[in-house]
Amino acid sequence: MAYDLNNDVPLGTLGSAYIDTATPVYPPKGMVIRAITFLADNIPTVMDTEILDGVGPQYFGTDSNEGTAANYLGVTEQACTGARTTVNVTNDTVTIDAVNSRIKVGQFVLLVNDSDAVDTGITVDTETDTPIYNGPKVGGVDSGVKVLKVNGVNITLSKVLTPTSSQTLIFLDETHGAGGVESDGTKFPKGITVYGRWVKFVPAAATDNGGQICYFGY
Repeated sequence: MAYDLNNDVPLGTLGSAYIDTATPVYPPKGMVIRAITFLADNIPTVMDTEILDGVGPQYFGTDSNEGTAANYLGVTEQACTGARTTVNVTNDTVTIDAVNSRIKVGQFVLLVNDSDAVDTGITVDTETDTPIYNGPKVGGVDSGVKVLKVNGVNITLSKVLTPTSSQTLIFLDETHGAGGVESDGTKFPKGITVYGRWVKFVPAAATDNGGQICYFGY
């Protein structure tokens, strides 16, 4: 369900727009397009999301900017230099290529390839455990790799990793996951409603009866 500042306000109560041409829809001032219902198959050309970044969730769309698109790169990414210093049998310090103020203690990390792109997704190194946030496995040896300490370009992790200079660390927090791709070129079928926070929507021109309904909200 969409991030809804009005809690249980029904779709349509705060306004809507119908579109069946290849022209844009913008929400009223202070609002976003919270949901889009497809009355016919369509391949939108623009689904620009509101970038909440550090203050809220991320949403999918046609944005091809890796830093802001599609829940792709977590809260931040940082390339590795290939250098590594083992602290002990369970903790490891990796060296990144620059100081990054968005890296914080407690974040989970994923080790991926430098060559990954927002249109192909991420390739996670087998050394990286899947982050686990709740349940009996939290805190276990295979419950994810966490940041324990940040000292400039030296990041101490909860597990030994062996990154190379062709790999990157992605850092996850409460509102930033990783692994999504842009939706450019995706066909949305008739009858589906998608939820998010879009500031601009442009569909392809209708080829049969039916367009799209855009619902506004805060």
